[in-house]
Amino acid sequence: MAKERLFNLPETKGTFQIRGKVTGHDKDNFYKKTKTKTGKAMRRTSFGVTFDEKKTTYVSMQGMTQDNVYFSKSVKNGEQPETKKIPWADRFTFREEGFQLIGNNIGVIKAVNNKGELENVKKRLTDFDAVKEIAENLKDDDSVFIKGKLDYSSFIDDNSEKKNSIKLVPNQVSLCKSALDFSQKDFKPMHEFSQVIVFNSIDQEKEDDKPTGRYVVTANIVNYASVEDAEFIIENVTLAKQMRKGLAPFNAVKVWGEIVMNDQVEEVSSDDIWGEENKMDKQNAPVKREFVITGADPSTIDKNTYSEVSIAEAKMKVKKAQEAKDDFGTTGNETDTSSAWGNVPTGGDDLDEEEPW
Repeated sequence: MAKERLFNLPETKGTFQIRGKVTGHDKDNFYKKTKTKTGKAMRRTSFGVTFDEKKTTYVSMQGMTQDNVYFSKSVKNGEQPETKKIPWADRFTFREEGFQLIGNNIGVIKAVNNKGELENVKKRLTDFDAVKEIAENLKDDDSVFIKGKLDYSSFIDDNSEKKNSIKLVPNQVSLCKSALDFSQKDFKPMHEFSQVIVFNSIDQEKEDDKPTGRYVVTANIVNYASVEDAEFIIENVTLAKQMRKGLAPFNAVKVWGEIVMNDQVEEVSSDDIWGEENKMDKQNAPVKREFVITGADPSTIDKNTYSEVSIAEAKMKVKKAQEAKDDFGTTGNETDTSSAWGNVPTGGDDLDEEEPW
């Protein structure tokens, strides 16, 4: 059952696109089949995408059986697409001109076309069916192009501390036209994101009370059923100054940048030595993932939709609903970037993996 929406604030949506090589096929969580509390079949997949030498991030998808699926048909400009509700059992057999399943674009099998060329067999699948298609056909070192949405959430850990999480959830997984070779001089890594944020603040990042030269942006992300806290990094001083000067708290703005994987290194001492203390660098696991903002579009600044009060009220409603659930169980109830700050997204419109479906 979908979560109840407790507030009317517009969602601030985020997307990502990555091109890389698959890893993690042999891990236990690459493909799992389970059941929901209500007995519905559920499938999950999670795997790594290595987008550059020794740089890997992870994507995940899950889906369950449903009562119905929806097909849509494009209509004239400015009109709402026509949609049809179809029983779950008929999702593979429904055929009506112009209608396409509302689902994921999956192309993880290659076949010879009528020109004698290998090309992706393109399928539009539900989450449930997409997970199986991916699990049965992707293997380690396959070169893939993946795009999807950023899923923000939070949870309380074993130490009663709130932790924020960002998942990369695909809605397109396609085999690349040719295998990626990171050693090629003209190879350009693709690990990009775009996100509308509700800006809170920007401050210097510090380590041991000393500025690192980077900046931390704190923001709110408005989901369908929650409001989450998020942090982003800025390394460009000019961009940091532009955002600090051009934004006030609770202004919304579209930003973009790169998903960056950084080794977490801490200095530890060893007692099992002769003589003076020896200090070593020790790499932690997992590697830290950061969302580094490289640009923003000032034409998208929205000063009116969100406010300190509306964000606080939305958070409070979600908190109270969660407390009630914990106590009693379920209650039942794109833009012109010619004047952008910083760099513009690389896009990648020339990629064959992005051809229309």
